[in-house]
Amino acid sequence: MSSDTTAFGGDDAESFYDDGLTASMKGDLDRAIQCFEKAIHLDQSFAASYHQIAKCYLRLGHGKRAVDVLQQVVTRRPDQAAARLDLGHALIKTGDTEGARQQFLQLVALDPTNGRARLGVAQTYFEDKNGPQAVEQAQAALTTGGSNFAVLYLLGRAAKLVGDTALANTTLERADKLIERTLESKPGGPEGLFLRGEVAFARDQFSTALEFYRDARDKTDSENPSRVFSAFGENFVRADIYAKIGLCYQRLGKLDRAKEIGEDILREQPNHEIAKTLVGLSD
Repeated sequence: MSSDTTAFGGDDAESFYDDGLTASMKGDLDRAIQCFEKAIHLDQSFAASYHQIAKCYLRLGHGKRAVDVLQQVVTRRPDQAAARLDLGHALIKTGDTEGARQQFLQLVALDPTNGRARLGVAQTYFEDKNGPQAVEQAQAALTTGGSNFAVLYLLGRAAKLVGDTALANTTLERADKLIERTLESKPGGPEGLFLRGEVAFARDQFSTALEFYRDARDKTDSENPSRVFSAFGENFVRADIYAKIGLCYQRLGKLDRAKEIGEDILREQPNHEIAKTLVGLSD
């Protein structure tokens, strides 16, 4: 905790918590974590601050840290569905899909209409490359939780995994239309453009995806490359958009350009997985 961390609304735990939420919404997760930690320092029983710290870790890709904190939150408050849901997603980040599935299934057992938990189950199967189960659970999530980008995007990719081209194309097109409407009503940030790039990439429309990713990158601030953008469960920073641009070049056969982008990213982020793929350092 830096000594210059101060809250705008006062010096009590609630004020630091509120400032943490504000920083989190702006994508300044380092500042958010500092504020939540300060709130805990002032009130160690402030469970919501622990949960928010874990959510920040999750958005930063620090799955193990998020799991450690969320397991404590869930142990203290086992009836808190939101924390258990986040624990499931954190476990997926660490590769523990079975553990994640158990967390989501506990929520489904308590409430069979919990669409977010159903979607979590579907995601674990998708990560395990179990296409049929991923499709089945994603369709259940669509029925119970309604139509939203996250479920349509997963269902479309799961359908593609099992070779159901018609379902994949129809569902991914619905996902794209949903984001297109969101962009029309709320233009400005890179989130919608990035997600449209993701959908186009999943549909093997690499030239279209490249355009969306480029536009998304242009909406970010090169002076603030660590800012984390989040939308519909997808988290990314400027380097991730650049990496997706590289993947598009790779798929379009422009391997030298893709490798160049990978090398650019690795100079700043030596452990970036997609960048490693672009330069041939991983499979």
